[in-house]
Amino acid sequence: MQEAKTKGDLLRIIADETAAYDLRDLEAMNARFERKVAHLPEDYRDRLLSSVREEIFGAHHRLVLLSRNSGGRELDGPPAPALSAYCSMVAEACTAKAREKDPKYLYLKYLLSAFTIFVVEEPAHPVGTPFPGGQIVDEWEGTYLCPVRDLADDVPFALCPYCPAVQSTEPTFPEMRARRQERRRRECLANYWTNYKG
Repeated sequence: MQEAKTKGDLLRIIADETAAYDLRDLEAMNARFERKVAHLPEDYRDRLLSSVREEIFGAHHRLVLLSRNSGGRELDGPPAPALSAYCSMVAEACTAKAREKDPKYLYLKYLLSAFTIFVVEEPAHPVGTPFPGGQIVDEWEGTYLCPVRDLADDVPFALCPYCPAVQSTEPTFPEMRARRQERRRRECLANYWTNYKG
């Protein structure tokens, strides 16, 4: 992946690598995560699992569709400069995992995340992904917001340092979107009346 000159090149490389996996592998990856979070409170767990399914199956579906359609002109640009560091991190993470067991599913996770982060330039965790405490990954005026972006430094092999989401400066509870919209509406009205020359 480090040798990809364009996002289109990266898409083809990732599509070739993921071709070694089939639907059973995606289902097994999802089932492993379901077992890992089985002890969480039901409401939070259900919302988290919905996001994880999108992260796995949704990303894979979009990857297949985009690669079959050969992408488009938006894939002619170079991938983000962080791709090289991401690839090094993936190699290190998979090597560490291989000491314990087969890193097959870990590698698939990193491939799908590379597609999401570097090809379509979206957060590794889909918009709406919940975190403990009730905040979510959100999108506002073309910027992806994450409530825990700056807390990833102590998590080994985290996706966060490569993710296009930025640390949110205010809470990202689901109801905050309506408040931001109302605040923006008031700002626009105030600006209109201040600058009205009629």
